[in-house]
Amino acid sequence: MDLHFLFIGQTCLLAATAAMLWVARRDDDRGNGLRTWRWAITSQALAYLVLAIPGGGTLNGLIANLAGAVSVALFFVAIRTFAGRGHDGRVLAAMVAAVTIAGAVTGERVAWAAIFNGFAYAGYEWLNAITLWRDRRPETTRVQRVMAAFYACMGLVLPARAIVLLLVGQSHLSLDHENAWQVPIYLFGFVYLAVTNLGFVLMCKTRAEAEMRLQARTDDLTGLANRRALDEAIAQAFARARRTQRPFAIVMVDIDRFKFINDTHGHGVGDVTLAAFSTRLAGALREPDRAYRYGGEEFCLLLADTDLGGARTLAERAREHIMQPFEGTMRSLTASLGASAWQPQDTADTLFHRADRALYAAKTSGRNRVETA
Repeated sequence: MDLHFLFIGQTCLLAATAAMLWVARRDDDRGNGLRTWRWAITSQALAYLVLAIPGGGTLNGLIANLAGAVSVALFFVAIRTFAGRGHDGRVLAAMVAAVTIAGAVTGERVAWAAIFNGFAYAGYEWLNAITLWRDRRPETTRVQRVMAAFYACMGLVLPARAIVLLLVGQSHLSLDHENAWQVPIYLFGFVYLAVTNLGFVLMCKTRAEAEMRLQARTDDLTGLANRRALDEAIAQAFARARRTQRPFAIVMVDIDRFKFINDTHGHGVGDVTLAAFSTRLAGALREPDRAYRYGGEEFCLLLADTDLGGARTLAERAREHIMQPFEGTMRSLTASLGASAWQPQDTADTLFHRADRALYAAKTSGRNRVETA
């Protein structure tokens, strides 16, 4: 196997990946680390391109080491960005400077630069592996585990190879008969590049899709789950109740005299009121329970493992919590609540019909009260 030919193959792989990422770039790539990853791949492609040039001399070695070190630093930054963690730019700059200086000092004795880089880069491989393993997201867990495994393996391979090169005292890299033991290492490096680059792109894509699904099920004004999310949650609650025969309940909630707030103070104040009310309502719930914006000034509470008596108790607690004064100039609010619990013969329509009937009774009976049906 010709080493320069292998470097050309790696250059083509990286350059093609970088080109596609540059073509597909978006403004929001900065937040997930993909923007930094594009620069890292570009820098790594440059490093392999320079290494692929036969007889490049000291200058080529200097450029290759600089570009390679910059790519390692940028890959590290991209992964930390994806995981929502910071980084110390001074430490990264020191690593880049050290690797570049080592490349300049060793000159054409490429193996000695590879020995130094093996130890310098291994730490970052392990840090990448630890970050991906610890900061797994539900939607990207499997991909992150695979990437973490490859980073950990590379964190072992690089120093092990450096130690062997030290022991044999080699000063030039080659893949001749005496150095056939390095062939699996270079082949692993090729697979490593493909897996880590494709893996990071998949992580960003999967997260973006998860965020879009979340946005489609979230009310922009209040931050609560919306009607679409409620429909899905109700279907799941019905399936679970029929399977386990454990009840659940819903509570319809309506802000009292909200039309007066809108008509008197304007829709801007009305929006602020809805947002504050939503926060107060959600804060009154137990951990398994959820609040949804049903529409307008109407909300729905989904209460897990709750019968009608428990629903009334929880609704009363929510009503009292809503009545607490707000800080600042915002007026206190009250709400009317209507509760209904699942029955074996229920459909979603019958369950909501009873809750609506209870809510209507609460409003016609003087508001700021809880009724059940």
